[in-house]
Amino acid sequence: MHTLGINAAYHDSSACIVRDGVVVAASEEERFTHRKHAKRPVPFSTWELPYHAIDDCLKQAGIVLTDVDHVAYSYDPFLLLGRRNRDATIALPIEPSAHPVPAEWEAAWDPLFLASIVNAPRQLADGAPHHLRERFRGARSDGPYTWHFVAHHLAHAASAFHVSPFEQAAVLTLDGRGEKATTGYAIGRGTDLEWLGQVQMPHSLGLLYEEVTEYLGFLRSSDEYKVMALASYGKPRYASDFREIVCLGDEGRYTIQPARLIERFGPARERGGPLEARHFDVAHSL
Repeated sequence: MHTLGINAAYHDSSACIVRDGVVVAASEEERFTHRKHAKRPVPFSTWELPYHAIDDCLKQAGIVLTDVDHVAYSYDPFLLLGRRNRDATIALPIEPSAHPVPAEWEAAWDPLFLASIVNAPRQLADGAPHHLRERFRGARSDGPYTWHFVAHHLAHAASAFHVSPFEQAAVLTLDGRGEKATTGYAIGRGTDLEWLGQVQMPHSLGLLYEEVTEYLGFLRSSDEYKVMALASYGKPRYASDFREIVCLGDEGRYTIQPARLIERFGPARERGGPLEARHFDVAHSL
């Protein structure tokens, strides 16, 4: 049995092939397109699948797309669609950012983002670039494989636990966001993962890290590794500030208070501007 795994909702688009429970190929899209992170994590790029990575994985496995039995996509849009699950349409303002965000959405672009994910089976079937079509030929929006939308944090947890050498283990996931969850705690036993608890949006350590990345003059959701590098040059001068921002609760849960970074630490660094001791110290304290 062949399972094709696809990561494409945000950034670092990638694919893998699992044959009878064993990973036989895994590829990152950026290796073929030479675009860092494959694409920017913005709603209007969500439609784009990692076609080059998929093609490479199929090639390594010696199969074509129609030989695949299951396709697993690492995001479940129906966890966010809620009562709209059975609706045939979603309203999208022509200028989303110019309108108030409806109560049921987290952001004005959510309808476009979710519609792109719901249509991923159609994109896989007929959206591949012309020069890659050979291995995608014959696929339809309904298969012949079975399509699975997998909750984002479940995909993260599975990618850690199921390839580990442990029959039982504690599993922790930390991310910017999934559908609603930003952090998850689970117990893995055999082939099962049991969630003990989750932290939900808008409370997110990952998004806090992104906010500091932007404050320090870097590209958020892309340059966070630069913040890690800066941290090695700093001191924990502002640790008490971050302990006020990140409030620990019971059983490993937490809430994130408004960071107000400029109010706390002074003007944000301009992109390409000089690096000062306080920038190192903010990164280290985070």
